[in-house]
Amino acid sequence: MLVVGCVSAMGVAPLFAQVYTGTLADLANGGTLTIGDKTFSNFSWQNSDGLLNSQAANLIVTASIGSDGVYYLDFGGGLIVNNLQGTSDLVGDLKLNYTITANPGLINMIDQQYTPAPNATPASGQIIIGETVKNNLGIIVANSTLTLSPSDLIDPQPEAGDNLNINPGANRLSVVKDILIDAYAGNSVGLNDVQQSFHQVPEPGTMLLGGLGGGLLWFLRSRRQAKRN
Repeated sequence: MLVVGCVSAMGVAPLFAQVYTGTLADLANGGTLTIGDKTFSNFSWQNSDGLLNSQAANLIVTASIGSDGVYYLDFGGGLIVNNLQGTSDLVGDLKLNYTITANPGLINMIDQQYTPAPNATPASGQIIIGETVKNNLGIIVANSTLTLSPSDLIDPQPEAGDNLNINPGANRLSVVKDILIDAYAGNSVGLNDVQQSFHQVPEPGTMLLGGLGGGLLWFLRSRRQAKRN
């Protein structure tokens, strides 16, 4: 499924351009998502315990440019470890991977935000998220570890580790996001949304939105996907 949207109110409201893919599984089959001057590629995931595998495959990946000119990548959909009937801890561990390329410009900061999933019972457990960013030489240029409260339905603003500062900046970065979800016995714990925003020098978003006029954006699928369609 591909939905392309553009709103240009010519002085009434800021331009907002957005593109949706079908699922993470679709992108992991060689799909490339390009919006403005950013290209997202090399999507994949690993889930060795199998608890989150099918949920990861069905995540909806969205690339967008906000009205402030900031670029966003969003993984929407549930990543839930259901342990309502369990008698001990149940842990799911998922790695999300992708590459971002800026042309032109150097990315110097990645922001991260998460929305824990609402639970029918008082959520007891923990969500630990590690993020590692490498440049095109394979050198780690940023990393962080966050611990979220499953009962906090809005990710706190801001907290240590939200912003990954990249120095020196780079035009191509590989990101690995390791999400560990620990649901204590009798609980269901997880995330409803994983979001990243990207900032660079020079910041291109505002100029891009003005220059696009019609909010040009496109989704590049792999040859394999194109043949199937």
